[in-house]
Amino acid sequence: MSYQFFHAETYSEQPKPVKGAPHQFNSAAQVEAEAERDPYYSEHVDMPRPPQQLSGTLTIADFRAKRAKMLAEIRETVTSKTGTTYTRALRKDAATLYTEIHSHPLTSAEYLANMDEHFPTIVNWVRRALADFKARMPEGIDYTSVLHLDEGHVHIHILAMNTPDPKLDANKLHAAKAAAAAFRETHESDVIVSLDKPELAKRPRKPKKPRPSKNRVTQKKHDEKHGKALSAWETDCAEVEAENAKLLLEWEEGNKEHLKEKRRKRGRSTVQKVYGAALIKMQDDYFEAVGKPCGLLRHGPRLARKSTKQHTAEKKQAKRMADDMAQLEAQSAEHAVIDADLVARASELAAAEADIAKREEAHAADVADAAQVLEREHAAIRRAKLADRKAREDKAAELADKEASITHREAELTEAVDAMSEIFEAVEAGEAVVENGDIFLPRWPDIIARMKGADRDDVSAPIRKLINGFVGLVLRLSKRQQDSDAPELQDDDDAPGFGG
Repeated sequence: MSYQFFHAETYSEQPKPVKGAPHQFNSAAQVEAEAERDPYYSEHVDMPRPPQQLSGTLTIADFRAKRAKMLAEIRETVTSKTGTTYTRALRKDAATLYTEIHSHPLTSAEYLANMDEHFPTIVNWVRRALADFKARMPEGIDYTSVLHLDEGHVHIHILAMNTPDPKLDANKLHAAKAAAAAFRETHESDVIVSLDKPELAKRPRKPKKPRPSKNRVTQKKHDEKHGKALSAWETDCAEVEAENAKLLLEWEEGNKEHLKEKRRKRGRSTVQKVYGAALIKMQDDYFEAVGKPCGLLRHGPRLARKSTKQHTAEKKQAKRMADDMAQLEAQSAEHAVIDADLVARASELAAAEADIAKREEAHAADVADAAQVLEREHAAIRRAKLADRKAREDKAAELADKEASITHREAELTEAVDAMSEIFEAVEAGEAVVENGDIFLPRWPDIIARMKGADRDDVSAPIRKLINGFVGLVLRLSKRQQDSDAPELQDDDDAPGFGG
């Protein structure tokens, strides 16, 4: 390998498939961990070595911690279909990590075998690559860079995040993606429109369940009739769904051919062309800033369609150009020495400016103190807002619990009233039998069945007392009709008789 290698990519928290490797997925956290040589994410390396920390605004560990903290704090405002707005955490598929990989033709084995010889070459390449990166990036970003010497070639990982952006949008740092986004904003889309989807048949309405009947024979007939209607409805639904599936399959096949033909006639979309042109320019600029001064070729022999001899000659030419540039830099260094004499002569001017600088420094200190006071006030406001939000959330949870309790009580009371109504109707219809201080029904209401069983504690004490009092009243009335003494009211735990 005698040509440059430079690749830029963005990643989100949600894993995305790797091109050309359908079973491999990369996420921002995985890329960070691999760069730091986390053992779990370094299984592809035979003998992992600790990464060498290069320049950056943060170390790789601090970079990972800061990005995770900022992601956890981001809240975006979303408008629902109904028009209401609410806040939520940042989408998991939002690109928040920008990365670059710079690889050198020198293998790691060659470098480690003769570090004294190759160290100046690698240092020069690293210095130029990082300088070019910083020149391309906007102000205020955070980044870190590490050198790996445990894979095939010596290479650099640069990780960056768009700190000033409220959503840490990493796509704005990617030259090609930023160019494509800018083009979309000012041009109409030439995306090919799919064929109209077929109109699908609606499922038939589900048969309604008949109202319960007090007569068991009638209820059985209703259940059988409803069961047959449900079976017929399910058959109809299956037929409708099968027909809809057939229509969708035909549409998908036709739409696939339609898109294929339209794309063949159109060729690459304008956005794709803009994206590709920006990528080529990025590589060309990188060649001028890094590749050429380091003696690397812009293209490999296969892409340039050149013979081995031609490629070898170009490598030699690139080496000579790099040597010439190094000589020019050496001459520039000599000129710098001469310039130093001019700097010395300007010392008097510097002394005059020192007083101004001192006053500016004092002013800057005052500004810094004011900024610290302002930051403390902002922090206090943020803490107050967090406390207020926590109090509102706790109050909302308390109200929700109370509402759920009231709803449960209302449902239980309604069920108790319905049960007492059923008992009263059964007594009136003669379906209830009062015998030896107990009352017998063909079928007890569900709430009374629970009171009679192991789940009696699921029914609240006031409701149990209400139902037991009502049953006692029914028993007393029945006894009076039979010219006998009314039974005494009993405690909740020794309630008047529910027969079998």
